[in-house]
Amino acid sequence: MIKVVIFDIDGTLVDHLGAQQAALAGLYEMLEEAKRVSFDEFAATWQREAERYMEQYLAGNITFVQQRLLRVKAVYESLGEWATDERAMIVFRNYLATYEGSWQLYDDVLPCLDSLDGYRLAVVSNGDSGQQRRKLERTGIASRFESVVISGDLDVSKPHPDIFGTSLRELGVPAEEAVYVGDDLESDALGATGVGMRAVWLAREGCAGDPADLSVPVVASLSQVEKVLTTFR
Repeated sequence: MIKVVIFDIDGTLVDHLGAQQAALAGLYEMLEEAKRVSFDEFAATWQREAERYMEQYLAGNITFVQQRLLRVKAVYESLGEWATDERAMIVFRNYLATYEGSWQLYDDVLPCLDSLDGYRLAVVSNGDSGQQRRKLERTGIASRFESVVISGDLDVSKPHPDIFGTSLRELGVPAEEAVYVGDDLESDALGATGVGMRAVWLAREGCAGDPADLSVPVVASLSQVEKVLTTFR
């Protein structure tokens, strides 16, 4: 019987991409050199480099601060410019101020959490511990979760089994009594099922192929999670 529902943060609870776009719009207007390309090109380059260096951070190859600096420097290089560490940090701090000020929950989050009143709730997320916990605090949902496990506190990140195992140990439940809900098929859904948990893949933009071919149920909104959980009993 399912007793615990564990959530991812970015793309599941908090609209990371929406906040990122708002921050990039402000940065684009601030940086004259950015206007050598269209905003869409600038945003696409930032997203590509952000993913590139975040992967390196999660793999333990660079620090959280380094991934910020390297991201900005790579964007500058794409514009034919070179940025010092000091310049890169100034640019990132401007981006960060707007990004953090733009954190918002998706519209389906609070109704979903309210509908799961009979379940214990928790979070497992990749990223910097301080930043991820601030997201929960500033969006007003931190108190909803009994346990919060962030990769920044550990030596591993999703989809490594140890991060899911840490959450299960904190909660004191076996894997078969927990469901993980996240927006990334590989890191979230398949990572969780790899340790024996059930999982729900949140595909807000839809998924390629036939959902019936997947090993986990797919939902387009968190409003569908409660119904899916009844099928696991």
